[in-house]
Amino acid sequence: MSLTIIQAQRLGELITKARAKKGLTQASLTAELDVAAGWLAGLEQGRFLDPSAERLARIAEVLDIEPKRIERITKGRVTDRLPEMRTYFRAKYDLTPEQIDRIERYIARLQRGPS
Repeated sequence: MSLTIIQAQRLGELITKARAKKGLTQASLTAELDVAAGWLAGLEQGRFLDPSAERLARIAEVLDIEPKRIERITKGRVTDRLPEMRTYFRAKYDLTPEQIDRIERYIARLQRGPS
């Protein structure tokens, strides 16, 4: 599902402000992310209605943007496209099903908060 024009613009503003706060130029951020300069410029200008969820996750990581902020702006339209945790850990880290089960239980405990 695509973003609205307003959502794309707000997302671009968030990324621009976070990048400036970290003292990064577009050129330095594109080099760190290994993306084209035009792509980042277009994202910051709010021109992309279907940004890659994986790229946004990486940008959020590099710029210390809370994923919930992106979630609020996009109303789930981006994060809904991210793979499920089990799929991600299996693909990224080649973990066994037992290891993934342990991670999922740990995350569930964290989400419940202090006992």
